[in-house]
Amino acid sequence: MTQSTKLASAAYIMAYVARHQPEHVTTDAIARALKDHPTRVRQIVAALVRAGLMKSLRGASGGIVLARPPSKITFRQIHAAIGETSPLALAMRADDPGRNFPCNVHPVVSRLYTDIEADALRRLSRITLDKVIDRRGT
Repeated sequence: MTQSTKLASAAYIMAYVARHQPEHVTTDAIARALKDHPTRVRQIVAALVRAGLMKSLRGASGGIVLARPPSKITFRQIHAAIGETSPLALAMRADDPGRNFPCNVHPVVSRLYTDIEADALRRLSRITLDKVIDRRGT
């Protein structure tokens, strides 16, 4: 299973947009601030817009804004919006674009991954080999 940083990137994108509300920000501005590729940012933003988590406004005063208050947007909704298949395939970005603007994405998402891994290891410790070698035991 390959790891994906899309959830972390989506969280950085949404945090950046939230920090600039009510101003509309462009995907190019987001890409520059996060030091990410503009095409990747546009793809993630498009998924978030389709899911109703962000709004894309056209025209001279256009840009991206959150569709609802940050307190009403969960990481589960973000995860579903970007089409990730499994939380077990998540990875943290090696860099921390949040140091370029005030946000806590890196520590929060890093803690999430640590908690997911710890929970998976706890669950693995409860599965014994006999559960997989004898089909009659299921």
